[in-house]
Amino acid sequence: MKKTIVLSFSIAGSSASDYFIRLSNRFAQEFKVVIVTDNIDKHSQLLNSDIQLHKWPSRRPTKFEDFRFLYRLLKAERPKLAISMFGSVNIFLICGWLLNIRNSVAWVRTLSTQFPQKRIMILRKRLVYKLSTLLIANSAATKNDLIDVYKVAPKKITVLPNAVPNYYSAIETSGIDNDLIVYIGRLHQSKGVDVLLKAFAQVIADFPLAKLLIVGNGPEKNNLENLVQDLKLDSVTFLDFVPKQQVLKFFKSAYCSVIPSATEAFGFTVIEAMSMKTCVIGANNTGIKEIIVDGESGLQFETGNFADLSEKIKRVFSDRNLRDSLAINGYKRFCDLYEVDFAVERDFQYFKKLL
Repeated sequence: MKKTIVLSFSIAGSSASDYFIRLSNRFAQEFKVVIVTDNIDKHSQLLNSDIQLHKWPSRRPTKFEDFRFLYRLLKAERPKLAISMFGSVNIFLICGWLLNIRNSVAWVRTLSTQFPQKRIMILRKRLVYKLSTLLIANSAATKNDLIDVYKVAPKKITVLPNAVPNYYSAIETSGIDNDLIVYIGRLHQSKGVDVLLKAFAQVIADFPLAKLLIVGNGPEKNNLENLVQDLKLDSVTFLDFVPKQQVLKFFKSAYCSVIPSATEAFGFTVIEAMSMKTCVIGANNTGIKEIIVDGESGLQFETGNFADLSEKIKRVFSDRNLRDSLAINGYKRFCDLYEVDFAVERDFQYFKKLL
């Protein structure tokens, strides 16, 4: 009889969903797989027909009815491995502890700085994490955050970096736009888009044909649009979130991509840009600096320093050979470390050893 694995994640057209569907399919080749999800949106990956799919009773699994549903499911299935992430972590770890599940795993993909720093919330999460048998972090930065903020023992944490598919050959464009800089992501204060706009104001003084495309939405959008007006930037365009294929087209068409976040657990957009052979410039902090080898597979700038970011952008605009070299080396680094087929097999073998 096959051992059972239960996973909880949202099924959608995101890079995270892509990865966990692929990992679930790989598990299904040797194990019985059950997925509990809060959402089923359009997605590009086919789910193995042998996988059992359940939806939470609530839109977000935090209510008693969700606890009762999961407890009954886990009690019936008796999984040897239960993996949860995001909003389902608390309820999964509590049920896993009550039912004495041998491998009760939380996959941590965000830093504590992305949430309100209320002491009661931190204390609660510390207690919940103690119920796990293992925590997976997507970067060394996330691991350190778990140790420093949530007081998790280092030996209880394993780092398994994020990954995305290699769609480079499938994405068609008319070529590289030599004037285009792109930012793709949430418009949140922590993302540093204001730093990018201030840097861009200096870039166009030397490169007047340069243009900046900002793709995303969030609470900072109005403030950023006002900053564009204050800086008198006529060549900045805002777009709301677009489908993943269009995101990749923007990356592949861009001369460079900038990730100016003040903090970042990992940064999917870094490896997505690399996967499209785009030159990447990122802030030298947390998860971003783990991906970009400065001067080899991209450039790093001092976090929050718009003058330094401006100089890095000007540097690649002034030297096409440098830009192309960084883009090619970034693509190679992506293929070696962050390509999804490689990562799925790496993670499958890791979890298989636990079983």
